[in-house]
Amino acid sequence: MTNQQVAEAHPVSDLVRTVIIHDDPLQRAGIRSLAQASSVIDVVGDYGSVHAFTGGIRRPDVLLVGARQLPDRPEAVTPAAGRTGQARTPAVVVVMRPDDTTALRSAVMQTVHGYVDPSTGEQDIGAAVLAASRGRTFLSSSIAEVLVGWAASRLTRQRVSPSEALEELTAREREVLVALGEGITNAQIARRLYIQEATVRSHVYHILTKLGLGTRTEAVLLGHGLGPDWR
Repeated sequence: MTNQQVAEAHPVSDLVRTVIIHDDPLQRAGIRSLAQASSVIDVVGDYGSVHAFTGGIRRPDVLLVGARQLPDRPEAVTPAAGRTGQARTPAVVVVMRPDDTTALRSAVMQTVHGYVDPSTGEQDIGAAVLAASRGRTFLSSSIAEVLVGWAASRLTRQRVSPSEALEELTAREREVLVALGEGITNAQIARRLYIQEATVRSHVYHILTKLGLGTRTEAVLLGHGLGPDWR
């Protein structure tokens, strides 16, 4: 989906409030330029570090960060509560090279919704920020290839082959795994499959256990690599 297509499906009055965090001023300016070119993003600030980011008056929906600026904990980027007494942790989209495997693996272990390759940022940033703001996962195609390979390699370290491990899944678990690969939430999966959200959580737990995966993100990556036609 192009930025233009994303914009057409997103009301102009409902832009995604985005803060940019990157320690390199030139790269930060480049990311800001790409973000401002998107019709779905409202850049409300940019900072050189997470520490410098205070949230400001306008609470952001998404943090668009460089690989070295990934927060250690989601709560580290939660602004102070406003008049409602509530503070929402912004979703995180990271801009990183697909060959930076150390940073990629670190991002997978954290609460990151979007992975954007700088070389395709012009096409991907708008879609990634919008997906993250809606609780979905976005992967640049080049990064998806690397991460799917990593998820598959975890399966090969088991006593059974990846195909045998996948065969351990029930038909419903396979449906859930494919839905996870689309980056949708448990609530959305529940509505699609006409089951309870608690049942989806149970299926996700069994998927992780049977496939030897450590995090939900790894299941998302594996499901993404299998594609919607796999059952």
